[in-house]
Amino acid sequence: MFTGIVETFVRVKKRTLSSLVIENPFGNDVKIGQSLSCNGACLSVTSFTKEEIVFDVLSETFKRTNLAHAEYINIERAMLVGGRFEGHVVLGHVDETIVFLEKRKEESGIEFLFSLPKNMQYIVEKGSICLNGISLTIGTITNESFSVFLIPLTLEHTNLGVLQKGDRVSLEYDYLGKLLLAQK
Repeated sequence: MFTGIVETFVRVKKRTLSSLVIENPFGNDVKIGQSLSCNGACLSVTSFTKEEIVFDVLSETFKRTNLAHAEYINIERAMLVGGRFEGHVVLGHVDETIVFLEKRKEESGIEFLFSLPKNMQYIVEKGSICLNGISLTIGTITNESFSVFLIPLTLEHTNLGVLQKGDRVSLEYDYLGKLLLAQK
């Protein structure tokens, strides 16, 4: 389980039909089998050196996420039991990808607009959402898009700051919201 509070973002070094190799930001503080959130997808470390981390990736994961095309990957290690809980409950089970449409400068940050996802019932103004593994709050919702508002810190420490118009973004709906709607 993750919280959506990204530790850093790194460059993809190599990608094959069944694997992903990224820069290693943790040095020796990683182990085989460890779960890492990679742009929101929970992946298991299959091997590593001080310079890189390797993951086996299923074709389903490449289809459902943006990992097949992303140049930069947001990284978060799994939540520690007894640790501080920040962000929101993030499982690392990406539901779909959406398209980054544009950004608009605001007084104290930037508004990022995204295409509407398939399951609009999970998009709630001021509700939680996970984009590329980042816990965010939904801002505005229109008939064409929804937005999130980002502070400079988020732009500096995640890969959202390098997004280009048309880039695909991995989305995980708020799990608690999904549970509540499933009960109806």
